[in-house]
Amino acid sequence: MSVVDIHCHILPGLDDGAPDMPTSVAMARLAAVAGISTVIGTPHWIEDEHETDPAQVRQTAKDLQAELNSRAIPLTILPGNEAFISPDLPDRVKKGDVLTLADRGTHLLLELPYEDLPTYVDDVIFKLQLQGVTPVLAHVERYAYVRSDWHVLDRWVQRGCLAQVNASSLDRARGDDLAQDLMDRGLVACTATDAHNATLRVPRSIWNDSSTSLSKEALE
Repeated sequence: MSVVDIHCHILPGLDDGAPDMPTSVAMARLAAVAGISTVIGTPHWIEDEHETDPAQVRQTAKDLQAELNSRAIPLTILPGNEAFISPDLPDRVKKGDVLTLADRGTHLLLELPYEDLPTYVDDVIFKLQLQGVTPVLAHVERYAYVRSDWHVLDRWVQRGCLAQVNASSLDRARGDDLAQDLMDRGLVACTATDAHNATLRVPRSIWNDSSTSLSKEALE
């Protein structure tokens, strides 16, 4: 079965993830060993602070793919973004300033603030959906308002959002069962690595729910 990592900072030199090509290659090797077949590179996009150039993201993904092919590393690299929410994010997506997952125009990896829930979240989600874009909420287990009340996430899922948790958050040695609890409640569409390097935040085994539109077929 194909396993797609939809959240990974593997593209070299674009954000706080892999700083260079050797690190990206090392991450790719770890991903392949972990059984991952496709990685979507999702450098951060933060309005007025860190607006990654879509053309550069696409080219960097192609360059990394060529490097992996030359080394016979069996991993497909696709471009994307992890977009931090802002009131005019739907307009920026529509203009092409922000990349959807795998650059397909169907799903957007959406990051929310960790502590305070903005009043415009529901409006942004609704506008994205009107454009035919499904928000995929990144690492939902990190948000204080989800941690204090899982019904917050349930409402978004009921409205058509998908939720992602980091695979590392399922490690029971961390002493935090929230991610597993959200999965047990049926609120999580997939896990992802959210990997940033090859030493500490590394690619690891993940899980995709093939019943959701995040399956590899939807990204082809």
